[in-house]
Amino acid sequence: MKKIKEKIKVISFDVDGTLVPPDFVNGVWLEGIPSLYAHKNKISFEKAYEIVIKAYDEVGENRIEWYYLEYWLKRFNLGITREELFNKYKNRIKIYEEVEHVLKKLNSSYKLIICSNAERDFIFFQLKSIIPYFSHIFSATSDFKQVKKSEEFYGKVCELLQVKPNEIIHVGDHPIFDYVNPRKIGINAFLLNRKQNEREINNNCNNNYINVSENHVIKDLREILKILD
Repeated sequence: MKKIKEKIKVISFDVDGTLVPPDFVNGVWLEGIPSLYAHKNKISFEKAYEIVIKAYDEVGENRIEWYYLEYWLKRFNLGITREELFNKYKNRIKIYEEVEHVLKKLNSSYKLIICSNAERDFIFFQLKSIIPYFSHIFSATSDFKQVKKSEEFYGKVCELLQVKPNEIIHVGDHPIFDYVNPRKIGINAFLLNRKQNEREINNNCNNNYINVSENHVIKDLREILKILD
């Protein structure tokens, strides 16, 4: 893989699918809320799931409310706090096996940050065991009220950290929000493909008219150590 020649100062990470599997998030949104709705309205989980998913779709991911758990707890009048709901699924949280080793290696030489679309509460709850490695946590939805990690989002992160885009490496698993958008402003972005599913990644990229260099696709975070070697 081509080595990065610029002087890197900051390593940025996405969260879901990058540092942790999506099990906890899926548990909260796709099991927790429908289950609570079913219990409250005395209907089957299947019927509740259908109603909840329809409501999610009606709001849509282009509206900021779609990302706010508190909005949905109030909308469905579920009578539970986010902490109580989080605790129901805390056993689903898992840090990918190589993550802490990589963070330890990088921490002495680089500033480590989080750049995520998730709400800050989701980030902190899932990353409790590794939060001390990170100097800054940036949430597009919580901090900048943006529904996606846009070019402007990454530009603002550079501005706040007082670094140039080419002094940052960003790693994440979304072809647009973790690869295309940061690269548009000059950030050294790498697309994480843990499943090594070439058909899946090619379909995602082709559907969004994205051309990803094979030199920019990594299978796990240990490859960042090789890139910086």
